[in-house]
Amino acid sequence: MDFGDLVYIDLTTKEIKREQCPDVIVKNFLGGRGLGTYLLMKNVHKDTDAFGPENILVFATGILTGTDMICSSRLHICTRSPLTNYIATSNGGGYSANELKSCGIGALIVRGKSKSPVFINIKDEDITIEDASELWGCKTEETDKKVKEILNDNKTRIVTIGPGGENKCNFASVMTGIGHFAGRTGTGAVMGSKLLKCIAIRSKRPVKKADDPESKEAVKHYFKKIKESPYFEKYSTIGSTYLVTWADSKGAGSARNYEDVVFEGINESAAASNRELVVKTKGCHKCPVNCKADIRITSGRHKGKIFERPDFEPLVMWGPKCGNKNGIESVFFHSLCNDYGIDSMDCGSMVAFAMNLYEKGILTDKDTNGLKLNWGNTESMEKLLEQIVYRDTQLGDTLANGIRKAASIIGRGSNNYAFTVKGLTMPAMDPRGFKATALGYCVSARGSDFTYVYAKPEYSITKEKALEYYGTEKAADRLSEEGKALMVRRSIISTAIVDSVGICKLPQNSFLVDNDLEIITEVINKVTKLGITPRELFIMGERIVNMERLFSYRFGASKKDDQLPEKFLNEPIGKGASKGSKVNLEKMLTEYYGLMGWDKDGNISSEKLIELEIGKF
Repeated sequence: MDFGDLVYIDLTTKEIKREQCPDVIVKNFLGGRGLGTYLLMKNVHKDTDAFGPENILVFATGILTGTDMICSSRLHICTRSPLTNYIATSNGGGYSANELKSCGIGALIVRGKSKSPVFINIKDEDITIEDASELWGCKTEETDKKVKEILNDNKTRIVTIGPGGENKCNFASVMTGIGHFAGRTGTGAVMGSKLLKCIAIRSKRPVKKADDPESKEAVKHYFKKIKESPYFEKYSTIGSTYLVTWADSKGAGSARNYEDVVFEGINESAAASNRELVVKTKGCHKCPVNCKADIRITSGRHKGKIFERPDFEPLVMWGPKCGNKNGIESVFFHSLCNDYGIDSMDCGSMVAFAMNLYEKGILTDKDTNGLKLNWGNTESMEKLLEQIVYRDTQLGDTLANGIRKAASIIGRGSNNYAFTVKGLTMPAMDPRGFKATALGYCVSARGSDFTYVYAKPEYSITKEKALEYYGTEKAADRLSEEGKALMVRRSIISTAIVDSVGICKLPQNSFLVDNDLEIITEVINKVTKLGITPRELFIMGERIVNMERLFSYRFGASKKDDQLPEKFLNEPIGKGASKGSKVNLEKMLTEYYGLMGWDKDGNISSEKLIELEIGKF
């Protein structure tokens, strides 16, 4: 199949090389996340520093990107993470991936380091490296506007970093389009370390008309399935904001940095879910869901302003996790993070961590230069956010390293409040209230993150389905550990496939839920003519997950990294719907390792490597 070219750009030598992506690679790794992992394994060696010129950044499209398929304009970014030291992998939406594919490019691979700020300008077959000195220091939307003015083309798609990436904040993000960000794991910081401000992408080739009846029918069938989902209407109107109150209602929220599992101001913190605030809904290229929206604020200090509506995770990070009841302020903080090009989830968690230390007396007014970091103090939250982005105070500079490193610098017992897995901050759901999610946090190659595994079946399927899929009805009980190892194995492999074919996880994993690969296989075969079975597709996903683990093991990862903070293993939840629950991780971990074909220490067996044919790549 014609996946598109691999374009290699060396910012040190300014050399640009273009070659066709071999079919054998596409047939074994698909594209997107899979292709990015393959390219990392081939090009990033064990002595490579995340901020070193030898590190590479991969911007990869999926095999369905640029086709008739809906919801398929996802751009996957891979590198070595400065935050976790292991694999960095992040996924952004919008229109950039489709535009890249229209230029005949399947993946862009950037290495080296420029002597001064630059941007990459792609116009179909023409690729140049341009001076970006006047762009350095600009925020993300400002950069988007200025580049379009420089190129005199308002239809150019811009992939850019903001000041967060320029200052090498270890959890800086990459904007893949206005309102679209590839967050977590610090890909933006690596981009900043190379003095690469942005990538401008523009194709003037005529849009291909869909004329294949089989392809059209497969896409139509996929759309019918997601539209019939009970979640479709909610996501099409209020996005994922309705979930702000959800984990709290289960007695497993993250209030005040996990000090409590419920939050007394939870309803106020969900203000962004008000449908009356919506100015317009919007989405990505060829997306019928339109889960995003612009909202107009009708009261308070931001009255009259229009902000991008966040997903529920950032609203929780800046809301309950920071002890902040004002949901509109959470929207504002998320908007600031987008402007600065910094991951909203990690930054919100970082502020919550600092507030936790301040409340415990570990950080004092002397440490904060007089900043009062009491729970819910939105004025101080805003100031600390800016200090982190610009690293212009001792505390801001320390926190910009990420929670794990910041705790080691601060000391004084601060590590007891540094809730991460592999250095990545934990999200909205307390793992004691969701056992498959807990295991997923641990075995995810990029660290504690729900979307990397998407173990939604533990609270979304019937007992009958749980028995059929996972061998026990208890798999449908979020507080039970039974069946969760098999659930996580299937979920993590299915999610790797979704990220690699280039479709959005929202309709596939949130709407269809059950990790059934039949419908994805049908679409792949009818749209790309690849000719694979669901079993072969599953093996591809398994290969990708195993290669990600091999990459991180190259840099010293081991079973010790597949662990939750002690709090969640030893302290039962004290009240509410999840009262008495804690995580018996070792039992699930041992079972999961066995199902994956790994030994008791989490090392991939030689038999599994042979079975997946990883050695030949």
